[in-house]
Amino acid sequence: MDKQSNNTELYIDENVVRLIALQVIMIVFTSLRWQLGFPLFVLFADFVLRAFTGQPSPLAAVAKVIVDLLKLQAKPQLATPKKFAAGIGSVLSLSLFILVSCHQYQTAKMIGSIIILFALLEAVFKICVGCYIFNLFVAPFKNKKNNDV
Repeated sequence: MDKQSNNTELYIDENVVRLIALQVIMIVFTSLRWQLGFPLFVLFADFVLRAFTGQPSPLAAVAKVIVDLLKLQAKPQLATPKKFAAGIGSVLSLSLFILVSCHQYQTAKMIGSIIILFALLEAVFKICVGCYIFNLFVAPFKNKKNNDV
């Protein structure tokens, strides 16, 4: 989506976010089911792109194509909490990749279950756990800093 005219806050489409969450579920489930590390590394890289760069994310690109094909109307959401949530996803997916690579499948299943739960809440119920964490712990400090300037 576009930048707001005099605000640097970016907006993203809720439909895209929810379709990304569905893809995350499929990647994590498949990777754990067949003990595959490479898709988890790709997932980690995708989370990093979405959280820390302005570069296009492969999962977001796929989601945007689906949104266009289904002709879904855009539902703008603030991007900052979603970027924070993607940062959490990058940490969890890197942990999952390392665990699977080291054949620690029981622990990997626990971390993978957390990722799947978070993604399922987003995809089905529009509940962004990372966004709640952002709003509870990061936003108050960010707002205080902005008010102090």
